[in-house]
Amino acid sequence: MEYQLIRSRRKTLEISIKPGGILVVRAPLRFPKKQIEAFLLQKQSWILEKQKVMAEKPAPKEYSLEEINIMKQTALARILPRVEYYSNLMGAQYCGVNVTGAKKRWGSCSAKNSLNFSFLLAEKPLEFIDSVVIHELCHTFHHDHSPAFWQMVRHYDHHFPGKRPG
Repeated sequence: MEYQLIRSRRKTLEISIKPGGILVVRAPLRFPKKQIEAFLLQKQSWILEKQKVMAEKPAPKEYSLEEINIMKQTALARILPRVEYYSNLMGAQYCGVNVTGAKKRWGSCSAKNSLNFSFLLAEKPLEFIDSVVIHELCHTFHHDHSPAFWQMVRHYDHHFPGKRPG
């Protein structure tokens, strides 16, 4: 069974299946390879089942550094007016707006209210960008996902379905 092995300072084994059906094993630094392979044999039916599902999913799109830089500029040009509009509407105070190379989260808000957004927003419709901007601006009031936070999101985001997105 082919797999990608990643060793690190961890205490347990972890297996995951990536898009395209690629098996990834994370293991402690000195964990014996024989034990890794015995573990994979034990989990073989689960692995094969998940590989079938993930083989059908397309691999995430890869972007060149040039594409990312262009998309960062595009995203910033689209996001800034929305941040200005909603921060004025909400009375939110933020200390800066950055567009990052993040691929796994749309946005974040630091403890000092610095707003960060993914370059991938460059490819999303304005309604989607508005939802992310509102979400992060609500974090300037509530640095958590408390009921008060979600109530504020629902108040300002007319595209929000009324429950936490999954």
